[in-house]
Amino acid sequence: MINQIIGILFSFIITLMGLPLLIRFAESNKLFVPNDYRRTHTSKVSALGGIVIFVSASLSFLLFSDLINFPDYRFIISSGILMFILGFYDDLNEVKPEIKLLGQTVAISLLVIFADVRIEFLQHSFNLHIGIWADTILTIIIMLAIINAYNFIDGIDMLAAMLGFIIMGILGIWFFAVDQYDYSLALLTLSASLLAFMIYNHSPAKIFMGDTGTMTIGLIMALSLIKFDMINSIILSPYSFVNAPGIAFSFVSLLLFDLVRVSVSRIIKGKSPFHADNNHIHHLFVRMGINHNTISMIIGFAVIAQIVLSIILDSYINSNFIIILINIAYLLLFYSIVFMALPKNKYNKMEV
Repeated sequence: MINQIIGILFSFIITLMGLPLLIRFAESNKLFVPNDYRRTHTSKVSALGGIVIFVSASLSFLLFSDLINFPDYRFIISSGILMFILGFYDDLNEVKPEIKLLGQTVAISLLVIFADVRIEFLQHSFNLHIGIWADTILTIIIMLAIINAYNFIDGIDMLAAMLGFIIMGILGIWFFAVDQYDYSLALLTLSASLLAFMIYNHSPAKIFMGDTGTMTIGLIMALSLIKFDMINSIILSPYSFVNAPGIAFSFVSLLLFDLVRVSVSRIIKGKSPFHADNNHIHHLFVRMGINHNTISMIIGFAVIAQIVLSIILDSYINSNFIIILINIAYLLLFYSIVFMALPKNKYNKMEV
């Protein structure tokens, strides 16, 4: 318990102290994002905030965790470093989407193949050997989807940090409740770092987390949700869930729903799903004239409500499929309300 508290405070303080130094370093070396990266920003802003988040959370975890009882840490840290390097290089020199996707796949495969981090779904329906490889491929696809969904949601000030703080924080508290202290420490130190980051990232942002942050945090988010499901299946605890996959889905369903909706829209228009546009959920709120901080709070509360709803349903429903369907219905209602509230004359015109 003491290590948890010290590690969380350490991560928060290091981030709080490190970000001003990074901001000054970026200013002195002109390490700014391109002019069209955030059109609402007239000032020069760096997108290297993910460096401080990653370093603070990693250092806190390494100093205050019991690595002897955490055999996967070598692969997790190695995979995180690969994702960090890829994101960092992309923030400095824009990487083609295909190359970025390949790099993400390599980093994920390191975890899935060598650390046995995979969902167990298809192996119960096929020959064990074939089923394991099918689950391996499915896990890689799901992790890629979560990473890129989180990366895509980073379109306005504070939103990605807010959602990361909420998701990592809730999962970290759950891991602590079921005595998985190392996983808990890893997530809570990251959540604390994101909380400190929001002090500099709220609108008007002084710094962005960039792909260095979103891809690394997305990897940890995806890994944590798979571990959440795996640990639920083997523990006996009053805090375990009957429908762990359904609840795990509720944490990132809004991100995934938005990714699928926008990607399909781009494909229908004959564009690449990686082609940037202004049709994400946060862009819809911007069209209403709502400021970035308020949008982040609204979407954050929507995610919290969805997670709480799924946890309540877990006590009454014994079906992951039904809980997933209810989550999708929740999102359809949420998006319907948003679209109905859109100013009709601004639907096709927006500068972000």
